[in-house]
Amino acid sequence: MKKIQKFEPLSVMRMAAICYALLGLLEGILLTMMFSFMPLSAPDAERFPRFLSPLFGIFSVVIFPILFAVFGAIGGGLGAVVYNVAARYVGGIEVEVQ
Repeated sequence: MKKIQKFEPLSVMRMAAICYALLGLLEGILLTMMFSFMPLSAPDAERFPRFLSPLFGIFSVVIFPILFAVFGAIGGGLGAVVYNVAARYVGGIEVEVQ
């Protein structure tokens, strides 16, 4: 058995930022598809102007990956720091490697 003693917070932050940015992009794409159908379901154009649909879609695909990456990196870095402190007192996670 091998034991994980420490995670480097900056490397965890980089990996978390990449993973969460991809998740944010996926959510942005799904919301873009949802927003593209909203004007079709509105009873009249006055309630939901047609120009808002592409605007929300573009913002979803651009803003969500950025927000997810930032918050994912912060959460991943804090998680690595908490793990390092806890591992110092109770030991690390044991992993069997072949």
